[in-house]
Amino acid sequence: MPQPLLSAIEMTLQAADGLVLKGALVYPEIEPEGDFPLAVLAHQYPATADSFAPLVEDLLELGVAVLAFDERGHGASVQGADGRPLVIDSPLGFGMEAFGAAFVSSITKVGFNRIDDDVLRVASWGVAQNFIDPSHVALIGASVGGTAVTLAAPRIPGLKALVTFGAAGELVWGEDGRARGRAAMQQTTARTLHASSKADPFGAADNARAWSEGLKHAKALIVPGSAHAMAIYYSVREEVVPLLEAALT
Repeated sequence: MPQPLLSAIEMTLQAADGLVLKGALVYPEIEPEGDFPLAVLAHQYPATADSFAPLVEDLLELGVAVLAFDERGHGASVQGADGRPLVIDSPLGFGMEAFGAAFVSSITKVGFNRIDDDVLRVASWGVAQNFIDPSHVALIGASVGGTAVTLAAPRIPGLKALVTFGAAGELVWGEDGRARGRAAMQQTTARTLHASSKADPFGAADNARAWSEGLKHAKALIVPGSAHAMAIYYSVREEVVPLLEAALT
């Protein structure tokens, strides 16, 4: 008799500062013959977890369960510790100046420097669910989410893969943000791919190189153009998907 498929599970958890984080754990649409590897996804500003849609489809096709969450101040993760809405500032205008001003004002408003700790809490929630293999975990992040998963990586015991798309916003964590990212990479042995466009407008290519140079487990993948974060996915997909398959399945 065929086994019934697993339903998605809504995630609700409290961050260290009391903000409520929301997300969803989605299982592959196959009969659960054992535990599934888990990929935890942290998106870019000012998007939501839905921005990972093409990657989520690829992961589920590989047989990997996916836990994507809305980062603090984004999407459904907008209830502050006092019960009031806590929402990022969105760009008011159409240029880089408006984008930058809104990002900078959001840093302290919603506490972007806590996103790496949020990733740790989300991953901890994920591996506690049924049919999840805690020894096969991937962290995947885009832009500020990419820096966050890099910083969180050493604290995930079962981490097997780390992938970033345009990891940026490192100054959220201080002037030594890039150095902290490098230190984190030296503390993990997970297979790592830091991907960026060559002319990424937020310095992600420099981060990719700095966080990969001289490390056997890490690679910087730099592609032409200036697209940022998940906008490069289709340009790097042929390297990303095989890496995740080899590391997790």
